[in-house]
Amino acid sequence: MRKAVALQLAILLCLLVAPSAVRAQSFNGSIAGKVMDTTGAVVANADLVLKNVATGVELRRKSTDSGDYAFRNLVPGTYELRANSAGFKPHVQKNVEVNVNSDVRLDVSLGVGGQSEQVEVVAETSTLAYDSGAHEEGISPDTLAQLPIQFSTGPRAAAAFVLLMPGVSSGGGNNPFDARINGGMESGDEAVLDGASMQQGFMSQSGMISIFKDFPFSPDMVSEIKVVSSSYEPQYGSSTSGQIVATTKSGTERFHGSAFDYHQRDGLNAKQWGATDKSLLRKNNFGANLGGPAKMPGLWSNSVKTYFYVNFEGFRQTGGVNRPTLSIPSAKERNGDFSDWRDASGNLIPIYDPATTRIVNGVVVRDPFVGNIIPANRISPIARQFLQYLPATTSDGPLNNYLVPTAIPDTILADSNYYFGRFDTYIGQNDHLAISLWHQRAPAKFFSSLPHELANETLSDPQNSWVNRANWDHTFGPNLLNHFAFGYLNRNEGYGCVNADAVDKLPKISGVASHNTGPAIGFSDGFVAWGCNAGIPAGNITTRPTYIANDLMTWIRGSHTIKGGFEYRNIGGNIHSNGNESGSFGFGRGATGLLGVNSGSPIASFLLGAVDNGNATFLSVSNAYPRQAAYILHLGDTWKATSKLTLNYGLRWDYYTPSKEKYNVFSFFDPNGANPGAGGRPGRLAFAGTGYGAASYGADYPEKPYKKAFAPRLGVAYAFNPKTLVRAGWGIFYDRAFYPGWGGGIRQDGFSSTPSFSSTLGGLEPAFFLQDGFRQDFTRPPFIQSGFLNGQSAPYYRTLDANERPRSHQWNLTLDREIAKGFMVGAAYVGNRSTHLPSNNDPLNALDPKLLSRGNQLYDEFQPGQASLHGVPVPYAGWVDQMTGCAPSLAQALLPYPQYCGSLQGANENHGTSIYHSLQAKVEKRFSAGTFFLVSYTWAKLITSGTDNIQRESVTWSGASGVISPFEQSRNRALAADDITHILSAALVWDLPFGKGRKYLDKGGVTNAVLGGWQFNTIFRRQSGTPYFFRSGFCNVPGQFRAACIPAIKGGANPFAQDIGSFDPAKGPLFNKDAFESVDAFNFYYGTGARITSYRGPGFRNQDLSLIKNTSLGGRMNLQLRIEAFNLWNWHVFTGCGGTDCFSGDTSAFTADLANPDFGKWNGRVTDPRHIQLAVRLEF
Repeated sequence: MRKAVALQLAILLCLLVAPSAVRAQSFNGSIAGKVMDTTGAVVANADLVLKNVATGVELRRKSTDSGDYAFRNLVPGTYELRANSAGFKPHVQKNVEVNVNSDVRLDVSLGVGGQSEQVEVVAETSTLAYDSGAHEEGISPDTLAQLPIQFSTGPRAAAAFVLLMPGVSSGGGNNPFDARINGGMESGDEAVLDGASMQQGFMSQSGMISIFKDFPFSPDMVSEIKVVSSSYEPQYGSSTSGQIVATTKSGTERFHGSAFDYHQRDGLNAKQWGATDKSLLRKNNFGANLGGPAKMPGLWSNSVKTYFYVNFEGFRQTGGVNRPTLSIPSAKERNGDFSDWRDASGNLIPIYDPATTRIVNGVVVRDPFVGNIIPANRISPIARQFLQYLPATTSDGPLNNYLVPTAIPDTILADSNYYFGRFDTYIGQNDHLAISLWHQRAPAKFFSSLPHELANETLSDPQNSWVNRANWDHTFGPNLLNHFAFGYLNRNEGYGCVNADAVDKLPKISGVASHNTGPAIGFSDGFVAWGCNAGIPAGNITTRPTYIANDLMTWIRGSHTIKGGFEYRNIGGNIHSNGNESGSFGFGRGATGLLGVNSGSPIASFLLGAVDNGNATFLSVSNAYPRQAAYILHLGDTWKATSKLTLNYGLRWDYYTPSKEKYNVFSFFDPNGANPGAGGRPGRLAFAGTGYGAASYGADYPEKPYKKAFAPRLGVAYAFNPKTLVRAGWGIFYDRAFYPGWGGGIRQDGFSSTPSFSSTLGGLEPAFFLQDGFRQDFTRPPFIQSGFLNGQSAPYYRTLDANERPRSHQWNLTLDREIAKGFMVGAAYVGNRSTHLPSNNDPLNALDPKLLSRGNQLYDEFQPGQASLHGVPVPYAGWVDQMTGCAPSLAQALLPYPQYCGSLQGANENHGTSIYHSLQAKVEKRFSAGTFFLVSYTWAKLITSGTDNIQRESVTWSGASGVISPFEQSRNRALAADDITHILSAALVWDLPFGKGRKYLDKGGVTNAVLGGWQFNTIFRRQSGTPYFFRSGFCNVPGQFRAACIPAIKGGANPFAQDIGSFDPAKGPLFNKDAFESVDAFNFYYGTGARITSYRGPGFRNQDLSLIKNTSLGGRMNLQLRIEAFNLWNWHVFTGCGGTDCFSGDTSAFTADLANPDFGKWNGRVTDPRHIQLAVRLEF
């Protein structure tokens, strides 16, 4: 970290003291046009002076022989343009607004007259984008500062307003973190701050994850934010979605600043729906800022002007808002009594005694426990030790029976500080340097919905981040300009869930690598997990640095504006981990169930200590260093073909190298290499590079590099008249190279090992018993051989074609009409067709469903020395003895790679596709005469076969993806799990027309003090619901088929037992179980239901409001008081699938597992109640 900071400071120092001519993703804008006389004839060689009103900095140009002029690389802000030529009256154009990444068209008309006859005009900058075919939406700085913004998962973040833009959806809720832009991948968008990407090192994530969640840039440091999507210029890329472009605030010619405090507490809030009382909550977001001229020697003179802006913010939170309802063992079950374990129809789910297992006529049979009660002497002592830390349930029943008494903070940043500084230096007419530094710090915090000993929330310690930028604009001449940007981003954090004292108290499972962390205990059927395998935070630390350099040169030649440049990204990471050394242990129904019968309980299995699956990590190395790079070239031209027609065209090429490990301490699956420990069969563990003898792969990574990512762009804008504009665009866009799972695509099997053991006999025979300790029949690392994982879980598989990154074809057709000054309406058709998306569709190690006809034979197991079974030969000599991680069953022997227990699902598989169509409309009035409003509407449909989210890794039976057999690919194509048909958003800023300087009661004194200075602001959002998906936890299909049981809805049946719009939990479940095919059908059959159905959950609605009172304290001092209400009407919505949670399991408010006793019932999930936020600001 110190070396990184030192390197940045050296670069920044060089930029400050040695200016030279050195732009790519410029966040600046421009003003351009023609100078003409009143007859329309061009005026050549006219003098033009452009002044930045805030800083006073002036730039000078002359019009060309064709009358053209241009000011490029302008910092967003308000400008004044003066034009003068001999024989004409001087012309002054005031209040010219330049926004982020905008091109302002401003023609100047000079009238004949003397130099003393100055003409002043207040600019009416058009709201229409005459020179671009891209689809862009933004919010001005004045508006950004006034709208209500809640600090929910950290301090206030300016990027929250992205949800107001057309084409932006957020799944089943209102969380900007879950944003999806124009049908692109969730988490696949790109964020650009002050000219450089926000890509987070080896994790690759950017977009809203970065600019909203991980690096929450405050409205007090952000000047403007804009969403650029569909057919944007070639200097933007690395996304199949959109670009979120933000600029930070800078100092001005006059000192200005503020001090503020935003506060929330439970006494001001409403109760959570369904709760009897409020949860403890205290939140404060406080800070101060100051900006102005830096009139110091060396920084300020006649030719050099420097400005600064600094901002500090703190965020503190105790407690939370929404109290989850969890499933924990009932009091009866803790004592072995499972008489309350019943299905949705009230039938007892039998608990079988694994000690009575026997084979009768080739069929496994067992005896049930008498009365469904496990005798006390059979309960594992390890289980009893865990149970002592469980709280008492808060309601009856085996599931959804524990309402957490105090909500916990929904953020790891509950005690954090943020520091920001920006410095702008103007050197003469030709150079502008801008340097910004942002830093975040947060100490360790432990929160848990369960007692600390059982905490499963992974928190962070330490937590500190840097986002630094250096930008240099140099003007070679009026027609040639350059912009250079350097960016550095890093996030340093440790992961853990408990402190050392808690670890000491927990049971110790013998045979694991160490007891420096607590064991992680997981359950099926929706029971909350206990513990996590991260352990103590100090032992698991990562950094994720990204260094970016980009350059963009702009050449203006006649009616052409040509931009070309390059970008380089150095993408790294440093991972230190000692997690999972105490093991992870999963419990399912099988150990206490019977094949073919809806039976067993994960809690009953746990009481017996009967582990369904378990693994533990044994380390010989604990560090990994992922490394990656990106090389980007781009060239584009904006051609003003006529006064009405503008064409944009260009080409971008980029290449992201596959991820590698700095020292080649890295191993992965080689599907074609011969496995010497498996009789020479294909499929082995390979080691990166050439230094491991016969086990070497011969290359640093498995993928074939893809260097054909050429991305053409085309846009057209045609003005029918000055008020009506039609724009269209098309382009190809490539995304970044993703390695899901937050590990940079690096595994170190052989150097380290995570042996795993699973149940056998179709899940009936436990892998082992907790009280007996972790199994020891495995090879300890280091063991650098290709057969190291034979008989165990599969090696890490990176698909060979995955470097051909996600790509999208995007297009739009937009019609804009300016109704009046600053008031416009627009409508657009926007489409997006994507291929090579992240997916879970093609596991290599899967069986053809036709083999299900073998029935119970599939569970039969080979015995040592047995040459064949049911006509199937043993895969190779010694195979039975090798199979320690799973049973040597007939199903296992039939696999393409029988030496591995895992599915060989490609971690970075990219075989998904999607298609998106939308109609988007908006009405916008820019802030003037005390009013701003924006209303946007989107109708959309998104169909996909991908995973929707770039960071998915695990595949579960209850997930939205990875549940369809690879032999039935067509079933993967379905609605996206977070598809939203209708979205209506609205925002209003209104200065109430009372008091001094207003329309009514225009007077000072007491009247103005009481009635003047009021402002009313509101944000409203309403959208349709997300689609449901259904699964069955009872699924008697061997795991080797890699398919989940998906119940079909019977023809003509209504899956709803209640009306979705008026659901009442007291009236029973929402879903009608009888509308689905029977659970009992799922014996060697996995159903024909849709991966995602067309039945939707309840729609979402929300309104936020702020009431602001501004009071002048004399001079430039202003006191602002704010009261803000979020979810003003206290609407409750039973949450649907939304965000990253959508894709890892069923997370709607209703249990959608057909075999679950609570199928269709409300599980306690509901949107947050009304929050009241108070704020005070002192500004000058």
